[in-house]
Amino acid sequence: MTATAVTPLFLSRLHLNPRSRQVRSELAHPYEMHRTLMRAFPKATDEKQFKARDEFGVLFRADVDDRRGEVKVYVQSRIEPNWSFLDGLNDYLWAKVKQAEYEYKDIMTACRKIQDGQILSFRLRANPTKRIAKHDDKMKGKRVELRCEDEQIDWLIRKGQGMGKKVPGGFDLLMNKVENVTSEQRLVPCVNVYSEGKQKGRKKDAEHGQATTHLAVIFEGLLQVTDADAFLETLICGIGSGKAFGFGLLSVAPVRSSNLSEAK
Repeated sequence: MTATAVTPLFLSRLHLNPRSRQVRSELAHPYEMHRTLMRAFPKATDEKQFKARDEFGVLFRADVDDRRGEVKVYVQSRIEPNWSFLDGLNDYLWAKVKQAEYEYKDIMTACRKIQDGQILSFRLRANPTKRIAKHDDKMKGKRVELRCEDEQIDWLIRKGQGMGKKVPGGFDLLMNKVENVTSEQRLVPCVNVYSEGKQKGRKKDAEHGQATTHLAVIFEGLLQVTDADAFLETLICGIGSGKAFGFGLLSVAPVRSSNLSEAK
């Protein structure tokens, strides 16, 4: 973990105007929000080999609170962002909030304090998929959505265990013991799953741009760190596919004692 010991990790929070036509359009077409957010970062050092999002580790997630009329966008990056260009976008930022319209901080020091065995609350928007492996399946090699909640949870469990290509893992979902009507006990993951349905859009503005479809799923719950070094890499890299469409950013926070007592 020598590299992450000296590399910063920035987390930004943007308050966007829920009444803005551009904001509403970008919420419906997340790749367009990705294009806007990437203006805070320089171009890739070698654009033929790398995309700027990959080189600078940019992940983002838009959280919409309809009850409060708020749109918060969280952006994580390995380099310091420059959000000053947002001031020039008409009605893009939400000036009515009491907090700063945009702010960021280096969270690497806090992330490096995470220890093996520590329990954290988390939030993740992801695009759970699997690759068809059966040789006699005409879809062999293609990725398909996981629509069943049990399959989605199993997918996240596998990610935590580091199963898959370029998946550091380093965590388990916290389990809760429950009894059924016959007093038999079983373990149930401490996670809530919310399907946001399919997100459709185009990856490029061009008339014949690539059409995209992603199943958006929100995971919220409790996890336990099993390998702090691997978990830090997971935080930096994100989880799952579709990162340019607002998926993969894993947000964690310390757990209050009341939450732990309820989970036992």
